[in-house]
Amino acid sequence: MDYRRVLPLLTILGSLAFASNVLAIDLRELKKEIEAEKAVLLDVREEVQWKKAHLVLAVPCPFSKVSMDVEARKFISPYTAVPDLKIYCFSEKGKVAVVASDMFNRVNAKVIPITQPYQDFVAAGFKEKKAGDPDYDPSIPISAP
Repeated sequence: MDYRRVLPLLTILGSLAFASNVLAIDLRELKKEIEAEKAVLLDVREEVQWKKAHLVLAVPCPFSKVSMDVEARKFISPYTAVPDLKIYCFSEKGKVAVVASDMFNRVNAKVIPITQPYQDFVAAGFKEKKAGDPDYDPSIPISAP
């Protein structure tokens, strides 16, 4: 077998399979799941991004604050304790969400990365709080409930 010809094909197929699992999330359906308390959405963007604008339904979880296994385990444990709760995470453009989900998986927490960009959530009907809003509170609680 000529592996030089097969390897690129396997790489492409593997990427497509991964992308289909990650990109198949309907954000409008996700919003309904979160509102019904069947899912939680972790915002793994950094604090400065959260302070500029954030989704009202999201829980702040800056990647830099939970990048160590011990901190990740402490943060995620209240969510993993809830049976059948789906845990999703997102970032500005999706790349950090993939890394964060891998990190949470290391501590035995199944976290589903969403690779759609932040603006897609807003377009799907997620309410956003911005720095210019009159009732905006830029504080960022960094702990799970």
